[in-house]
Amino acid sequence: MRRAFQRCSALQKSLSTLPSSAAQQCFRRIDATRIAVSRSAPAIRSLHQSSIRRQELTESATPLTKFADLGSSGVLHDNVVRTLTKEMGLETMTEVQTKTINEALKGQDVIAQAKTGTGKTLAFLLPILQRIIQVDPELANRSGYGRRGPRTTADDIRALIISPTRELAEQIAVEAKKLTKNTGVIVQTAVGGTQKSAGLRAIQRDGCHVLVATPGRLKDLLTDPYSRVEAPDLSALVFDEADRLLDQGFWPDIQEIMTLLPTRAEKDRQTLMFSATVPREVVSIVRETLKPGFNFVKCVRDDEEPTHARIAQKSVLLSGLENCVPSLIELCERAIDDSKTTGKPFKAIVYFNSTAEVTLAASALLALPGAQQQDAFGGSGAHPWHPTKVLEIHAKLTQNGRTRASDEFRKADSAILLSSDVTARGMDFPNVSHVIQVGLPSSREQYIHRIGRTGRAGKEGEGWIFLNAIEAGEARTRLRDLPLTKDDTLLIPKMDLTQPADVPASAGKILSMYQKAIKNVPMAEKAKVYLAQLGVYGWFSRKQQLVDLMNRLARFGWGLSEPPRIPSGVAQRLRLSSVQGLNIGDSRSSDRPRQADRFYRDRDQGDREQGGRYGGRGGQDRYGGDRGDRRSGYDRREPREAPRRHGDAFSF
Repeated sequence: MRRAFQRCSALQKSLSTLPSSAAQQCFRRIDATRIAVSRSAPAIRSLHQSSIRRQELTESATPLTKFADLGSSGVLHDNVVRTLTKEMGLETMTEVQTKTINEALKGQDVIAQAKTGTGKTLAFLLPILQRIIQVDPELANRSGYGRRGPRTTADDIRALIISPTRELAEQIAVEAKKLTKNTGVIVQTAVGGTQKSAGLRAIQRDGCHVLVATPGRLKDLLTDPYSRVEAPDLSALVFDEADRLLDQGFWPDIQEIMTLLPTRAEKDRQTLMFSATVPREVVSIVRETLKPGFNFVKCVRDDEEPTHARIAQKSVLLSGLENCVPSLIELCERAIDDSKTTGKPFKAIVYFNSTAEVTLAASALLALPGAQQQDAFGGSGAHPWHPTKVLEIHAKLTQNGRTRASDEFRKADSAILLSSDVTARGMDFPNVSHVIQVGLPSSREQYIHRIGRTGRAGKEGEGWIFLNAIEAGEARTRLRDLPLTKDDTLLIPKMDLTQPADVPASAGKILSMYQKAIKNVPMAEKAKVYLAQLGVYGWFSRKQQLVDLMNRLARFGWGLSEPPRIPSGVAQRLRLSSVQGLNIGDSRSSDRPRQADRFYRDRDQGDREQGGRYGGRGGQDRYGGDRGDRRSGYDRREPREAPRRHGDAFSF
C-alpha cells in the first residue's frame, strides 16, 4: 500500500465544470486504477474540484472566524459558545476550524485535509455536538439528574468518532468532555488495553451520546450482544486520521463496523473525515462513506514546505551501542544548558525502536545522581536536570499511565519524553523543540512522521538521529535525499568506551553519572533490551558482528561479565544458533550474568574541574524514581538504597 505521504494527483479535469453532486456521480464511475499517484504533486485536485462550485457560491459570504459569532448568528447553541469562550478561553478559530466548522454546521458531509495540531478536533466536535442538540434540545443543558439524563442508555449513541490509537482517542475525549461540560451530552471512550472493562461499565452505567473509539474495540462492542452498546439513532460519524486508519490496516474492521450501523435509508447521518494526506486509498473511503454533494476542505497549501524539509536535522555516528545512552545524556545536558542562556525551553521527544529500550533508558535517566551531597538515607538530592521532567510512554504502560505521561508532557514547559512509536503520529504536543531518534527507524515514512512532532505551526525545531555501525550503511539508502548533516560536536559518541583513556572533564562527569545510574537498572530490563535489539536488527546479515556489538553493550554499557541468556527457540528463529558468543539457554534467576570484575576499573575519574580520567571506583547505590507508571517525572520523595541484585551492581 502506498504510504501516507504519497498524495493523489488530479482526476479528470472535467470534474471542475460539474456541480458537486454531478461531479460525485462521475467520480464514482472512475476506476481506481486511473488515479495517478505523484510524489511531487500533493494536491488532491479531484476532491477540491468536486466541491468547487459549492464553495464558489458561499465565497461571497464572509466566513465566521470568531467563536462568539457562531452564537450570535444562531448556528451554535449559546451554552456551547459560553463554554468555548468563557471557560476554555477560546476566541478566534484556526484556519481549519474556520473552513470546516462553517461547512459542517450546514449538515453536509465533509472531508478535510489538515495536519495534526491545527485545531481539527474542535472542527469536528462542534458540528456533531450542535447536531445532537438540534435533534434533542433537552441535551443543551445539564438536567436535574446531573450529568446523566433519565433516558440515557448504552444504546443511545448519537455520534461515533473513530481514531487509530487509544492515545488519540483519549485526547479527543478530554476535549469533548470539556466542551460538553455544561450540557446533558455524555462522552465515553472505547479503547483497547487495560481499561476495556472499565470503559464498558461506564457506558452501561452512565449511558453514552458521543463514543470515541478505536476500530478494534468498537467492533468488539457492537458485535457483543451482552454489551448492549448500539447506535440506532446515530446522526454523526467521524473518521479522524483517515490515512493512518488505512496505514495500520483498520479498514476491514471499519467495513464491518459500517454493516453494524443503521443504513442511510434507515437513519440519515453526517460523515466528517479528517486526514493529513489524501492518498488514493483515502479516496476509496470517501467514495464508500460520504454522500454525494460532500465538500472537500483543503487546509494544506500546495507550496507549503513539509517539516522534514524545513528544520535542521543532524546525524551522529556512535562508536558502539554502549555509547548510546551516555551520548543522549550529553545532548540533553547541552540543550538544557543552552535553554538557560537563550530562554527557550528544551522540550524533546526521544524515539526508540522498542519498548524495552524506552524502559531501560527511562530507568537510567531517572536514576542519574543529583546533588553531590546525600541525605541521611544515602539518596541523592534533586535530579540534575530539575525542573526538566523525564517521562516515558509506550504500549506496555497502563492506559492511565500513558494518559498521565502525555498530559504531563503536554503541559510541561521543559521535559523529555522517552517514547516508542505510539506518539509518532496523531498526538499533538505543543512547543516540542527537539526530536531525537535513537537508532534507524523502520522506514523513511516513520522517520518523517517522528520529525513532524517538532517545528509545528511554523515554529523552530531540531531533529537528531543516533546511528551505530550496523545502521550507518542502511541509513544511506533508507533515509536518502533527506537533509541530514553529520554532527561531530558531541564528545561521547566518538569515544572508545572499551579502553582506558583520558577524557575531557565534561565527558568524564557524564560517564560517571551514567555508571552510577545504570548499575541500579534491574537486570530484567537489560535482558529485555538485549533480546529486543537482536530482533530489531534481524535485517542485518552479518550476525556475528551483531552479536559482538551486543556483547560489547552488555559488558561495557551495562557492566555485565557475560551477556544475558536468550532462549534456544528465539536463537533459532533469529538464525543465531550457530553464532559465537551467544549465551543460549533458559533464563533462570541463578543463571543471571555476574557483575563485571572489571568495568572501567582502570579509569580513574580524577579531578573533574581539571579534566582527568574517566571512571572512578565505588559510588553509592541510588534509586532514581518510582517504578512502574509512577516513575515518570523523577519522583524522589522517598530516596533509598537500591536493592542489590546479582548482576546489577559492579565496581568502577
